[in-house]
Amino acid sequence: MRKVFLYMTMTCDGFFSGPNGELDWMVQAPDQDLNDDIVDILTRADAGFMGYPTASGMIPYWANAAKNPSISKSELAIADVVNNMHSIVISKREEELTWENSELLLVKSDQDLIKAVAKFKQQPGKDLGVPGGIRTAQTFARLGLIDEYVLMVHPVAIGNGKGVFTDKANLELVNTKAYPSGVVRICYKARL
Repeated sequence: MRKVFLYMTMTCDGFFSGPNGELDWMVQAPDQDLNDDIVDILTRADAGFMGYPTASGMIPYWANAAKNPSISKSELAIADVVNNMHSIVISKREEELTWENSELLLVKSDQDLIKAVAKFKQQPGKDLGVPGGIRTAQTFARLGLIDEYVLMVHPVAIGNGKGVFTDKANLELVNTKAYPSGVVRICYKARL
């Protein structure tokens, strides 16, 4: 059975973004080892769940990045992985998806989402990613739909913001890795 894993970048005090969605806190230092690991993490999945607002920004961004002749090799590798991943775009209403390799997952309730994720997990393929979108991450965490958390913790605290966890979560450490930039990857599996 496929697993669902959340890939999320966060501050050391547990926030994905500032209170108004700010992402200006992320470490931008070049770190080839970190970039290589991001590609490895993302290639674990051949499909990813994301909310419509995140998809409408992320999918076009990486599609355009892949066409940019000045993009770095690291960014191009990430763009290739993201662009080849099947996007499962979650929305509560009908949306027209103009992106290749994407499908709309219409959910009206938590139960709709739980049933749909269970169905996707039964299908053949690689693991299923949740590559971003704070509301989607919070919902998946709250509903116990995440099998593994891959958290890229940056060496910065912002004191206030939007976090992944809105309820208690019991986690078991799988592994950690520190990068020269000060970012630390922490992998946990969910304990039920």
